[in-house]
Amino acid sequence: MSAGNTAPDATKRQRSSVGLVVTTVIVVIVAIALIILIGQNTDQVDMGFLGWEFAFPLSVGLVAAAIGGAIVAFALSGIVAIRRRK
Repeated sequence: MSAGNTAPDATKRQRSSVGLVVTTVIVVIVAIALIILIGQNTDQVDMGFLGWEFAFPLSVGLVAAAIGGAIVAFALSGIVAIRRRK
């Protein structure tokens, strides 16, 4: 009887480990693409925001945008996860 209970658990573990590998591969590919993009965009840019003026390398702006996007994505996924639990 316990053998019947372990088969679904093994399948569940295998699926989650495959999902983890796929997620890791996607994250690594995106990180490599971001590093290449940053390396190719070292020009100085000027940016204005609400009357403030900033001058920085384009790569800094790209990293800031990527980090900001990741924060928004994690926040939204956290909100969705909390709503699903209720």
